[in-house]
Amino acid sequence: MTAVAGSSAQDDVCWREAARLRREHRGWVVIWLAAENSFRAYRRLPGARRDTALSAGTAEQMVDLIRQAEQPAAGRAGKTT
Repeated sequence: MTAVAGSSAQDDVCWREAARLRREHRGWVVIWLAAENSFRAYRRLPGARRDTALSAGTAEQMVDLIRQAEQPAAGRAGKTT
């Protein structure tokens, strides 16, 4: 039973992190998928042909992915370094 209690406490922390990410990154739906041990974020970006879906193992990684996704497509395409 100890492992379950530990997992539950870790999941609680991750759910709080997901809520924090939603507050900090308006326009994104961020959830914690306990069964997959990962965060997911979804957003329909203006001008995008498809919805954007991101997946990361940590909240910090998710922040990095959201920031990358929010960069203008032209800026990413023109970058060669």
